[in-house]
Amino acid sequence: MVSRKANSIGPQVLALIEDARIDLARAALALREGDNEPDFNLPEDCPDQVDEEAVEAFRQGLIQTLSDFDQDELRPAEQRSRRIRSLADSKGATSLTTIVKQQLGDDQSLEFDRQPDRLCRSIWVYLNARETFEDAESFHFARQFRDHGKLYDAFEVDLENHVALDAVGIDEAVLATRIKELLELKPEISCTVKALDLPATDAHPASIMLIVRHGGPLSSVYNHRHDGRRATIYYRPPNEATLIYTPSLRQIEICADNPVVRQTVSNSFAEVALGQDLSQKPLTWKRYNLTRFRTSLLLQPPTIDGYELKFSRVVEAEVRLGHWGRKLQLKVTVEDNIEEVADQYLGAGNIFQRAEAFSRIGIAVAYNRVGDEKERTLNITIAGTKSCNLQSKADPEDRSLGFDLLKEWGILSAFRQISPDDLRAIFPQLVQLHDRVEDEVSGGYLLELGLDASRLIEGGLLERRDRQDVVLIEEDDLDGEGTIKPSATGGMVRIVGPFGEDAGKRPASDVEMYTINAQWLHETLMRLMKPLLSRLAAQILDPDLTLLGTIQVDGTEAPIYFARRLNDPKTAQRLDLALRARNSAGVGIILAASEEMPSHLGPNVVMPLLSHLASADDEILFARDGLELAYRSSLSLARGGVSPRVVRTSTQSGTLYIPGKEPLHLAGNDQLTIFERLVVAAGQGSPDIQVKALMDGFDSRSPQQAFRKEMWESIRDVYIGTGAKRGYWRLLVAGLTTKDAVESPIEEPV
Repeated sequence: MVSRKANSIGPQVLALIEDARIDLARAALALREGDNEPDFNLPEDCPDQVDEEAVEAFRQGLIQTLSDFDQDELRPAEQRSRRIRSLADSKGATSLTTIVKQQLGDDQSLEFDRQPDRLCRSIWVYLNARETFEDAESFHFARQFRDHGKLYDAFEVDLENHVALDAVGIDEAVLATRIKELLELKPEISCTVKALDLPATDAHPASIMLIVRHGGPLSSVYNHRHDGRRATIYYRPPNEATLIYTPSLRQIEICADNPVVRQTVSNSFAEVALGQDLSQKPLTWKRYNLTRFRTSLLLQPPTIDGYELKFSRVVEAEVRLGHWGRKLQLKVTVEDNIEEVADQYLGAGNIFQRAEAFSRIGIAVAYNRVGDEKERTLNITIAGTKSCNLQSKADPEDRSLGFDLLKEWGILSAFRQISPDDLRAIFPQLVQLHDRVEDEVSGGYLLELGLDASRLIEGGLLERRDRQDVVLIEEDDLDGEGTIKPSATGGMVRIVGPFGEDAGKRPASDVEMYTINAQWLHETLMRLMKPLLSRLAAQILDPDLTLLGTIQVDGTEAPIYFARRLNDPKTAQRLDLALRARNSAGVGIILAASEEMPSHLGPNVVMPLLSHLASADDEILFARDGLELAYRSSLSLARGGVSPRVVRTSTQSGTLYIPGKEPLHLAGNDQLTIFERLVVAAGQGSPDIQVKALMDGFDSRSPQQAFRKEMWESIRDVYIGTGAKRGYWRLLVAGLTTKDAVESPIEEPV
């Protein structure tokens, strides 16, 4: 057994050294895939495989060599080892073999089969057929991505006739061109499509898988150079979407980290590969809401034109217990009352009555068609929020009846794109929703905003979650947290006080919880702001900051950004730091979702987005004249103003202005007071302040302690520097006489 004394070596690398044939393990670890990876200088001469002692000594030598490197240097090798071992496990190995059989030629396939075990086969493909290895990874994850709710969508195709289709029949080049066109990718960004046939398994019917790869929007990171300074590295991240089309189910499933990409790729596939006229029959994006079964597992047969229903009963119910790996499932016959069976064998108040989330529901329906004496049955199975077996029904009337029933019971809601006019009407509320720190929101909050939760769910902007467990009570005689309990009154819940007091009832809709689809909401807001731009150049710089493009003001192109959560001082300071690193872009405009905000961030004018909306009668959403006027009014301050000063926008937030320098956002009274004292000293003609006087009244003894490390490094010797004597500090003002420096009182932002 290999010694595990080397703490810097990760478990995946150690397992690879222990378990793989030594020549393949050595080749995988010696591989360098970038300049950031060190050269381990591993020995090249591997021992004979039959000499066990020599092989064991070689393994120990590899560990000894790698133990001289730290964890950061070994991280790429650890990630590579993890990928290789994932395709050597049972299902991973099956995925790898399936793709290898489709893609590799006879000679390579023979060499693949010669490898002694699954781990060696995985390493061999990684080393000799990288593209095939990556396609196998996509295939391996594709069968699992139904559990990844935030990355996964399912669309149902409404085709009158079955379309015979296989991977060979898909024109990959035409499909890639169409996807690139709809995603509005720039000419220099490539888009590739690869189609593969997936054979039928015990769990899944035969399918077709598409792997779509394209470059994402430009992004950047800071790189710490050897001289201690920062440098910005720009890169284009690779984006991938994996689509599975199952002809027998008439269903498209897709996994990608962007909702726009998921919908666009699915639409492109239906249009190009299936020949569907999306203008007449758009893809149906459906959600199944199983929350009604919290209160009752009984279903009453509704009235459906053209059908006579004998009964409809829940025959299967499944809930997850804590996490996906634990579940409780109950199955009964159509003659049983599932609620009575649950009470009898699981006890009153059982988990099905208290369930927060159902993962599977089976429904049996007995019926006959009007004018037809034949008795028929229909079985409906719903798995989670996005999967239903109705699309696999060969009879279109069965499919239609099943979906009508689910709609009548309030289980099915189909995606309906919200019209541009409706989105314009609720734009202010959507901005407030996007500005929230939390991505979960209650029904009560949505009601305060005047938003219809069901309509936002249909539009893909919200998804249902569980109910709140507790609410805050602020009554005259009650104060604290109240617990939510079921109520005998339909549509209401009871609130029980902290000591068991009756705190009354509330509408159940107020305590329903929803998850904001943050990416889809962001994309929606971007589309609505697009007409404002003279040039589109979308780039996500930070989760809270997006470069939209440019706007033309007085004949010049000014960059324009969209920022949220600027009412949080930490967020504002982080974005200020990022924008000062982009000073070459010139003075720009930041449209802020927040009402409370700094007046400037870096060399940019910050404006409240909702204060510059046009009237409802205007075609464009924004009042452009007001934007331009606010920009011109703040342009001088964005360049530092005419004299040093600190402008407080609140007791804990403000901005330092120095002529010729970018404005500096300050957060916290300590930072503000330090620079106020430096500005006063500069204005009095004695710019140097002893550190004791500068830090008077503070717990810290150095101005450095009032700032985060990254910010201090960016302002030291730029805005603040040491004085002529040791232990003194001064404001750094270039080309300005001290008589021009003035102290600034608390002012309102421009």
